[in-house]
Amino acid sequence: MGSYRHIHFINFTCANKDKVKMRKILAFLIIMLFYSCERENLNVIDINFANPPIIKFAKIEPNEINLDTILVGAEKNPEDTLKIKFKATAIVYDKDGQGDIDETFCYAINPLRGITLVQIKLNKINDSTFYGEPEFKIKRKESGIYQVRIFSIDKNNFTSNEFYFNLNLYRGNRPPIISDLNAPDTVILQTQTVLIKITVKATDLDGDNDIKAVYFSSFKPDGSPSSGNPFQMYDDGNASGISGDERAGDGIYSIIIQLPPNTQKGTYRFEFQAIDKAGAVSNTITHFLSVI
Repeated sequence: MGSYRHIHFINFTCANKDKVKMRKILAFLIIMLFYSCERENLNVIDINFANPPIIKFAKIEPNEINLDTILVGAEKNPEDTLKIKFKATAIVYDKDGQGDIDETFCYAINPLRGITLVQIKLNKINDSTFYGEPEFKIKRKESGIYQVRIFSIDKNNFTSNEFYFNLNLYRGNRPPIISDLNAPDTVILQTQTVLIKITVKATDLDGDNDIKAVYFSSFKPDGSPSSGNPFQMYDDGNASGISGDERAGDGIYSIIIQLPPNTQKGTYRFEFQAIDKAGAVSNTITHFLSVI
């Protein structure tokens, strides 16, 4: 009986050792299989060490525009559609080489309405400088602060830092100015009609093309206005045939007035003014002319 029990114990021990050995082999195979899969996975991982482009400098010019300097008709109307144009410049670098820079963009945005008014690709001037002249349209009444955004992307579609600018579109009409009146103080009536040439200079800080008209009104010795008021003056090189203007477009407005022999004698008052296309009126020059 004792011998039987001893043999049974030895067989059980051997069986356990075989199981342990098999388990070790199985564990080793699993580890090797896992390691092999990991190596295969590592082989397909694409590690990209590319760098995004960097905008070192950017600017726009001008950064403010007076909408009332833009003329589209005989008058300045709030509903006028205006073309806005500005210049944009950016200097861009890329650590992966300048050839890695793909595009540089410029956007003009209406921040109040949240819409992009224009987006363009800036032209490449050299390996680092990009330049363009974006333009968009608004109504004259839509003055305000607009936003300009400039950025670059590279060939890996990486985006650079961004530059933002404010573009101030404002209404700032300024009235015209008249000066340098040239007119006689005294005129002696003759048996024939006397011709008098009167000139005045007119300028406008919003551009001389903003001047709509230069004119004068005359008042008789008794203070009553002349029936033809106001009388327009011309800067037309005498194209009208009645102005006696010497040179067109020089800012000197002229008129020739006639005093027939039966003109009422006394002191006449003349008031000279100019008006621009926004309806703004200039200063007034008052002149007195004695007719004897």
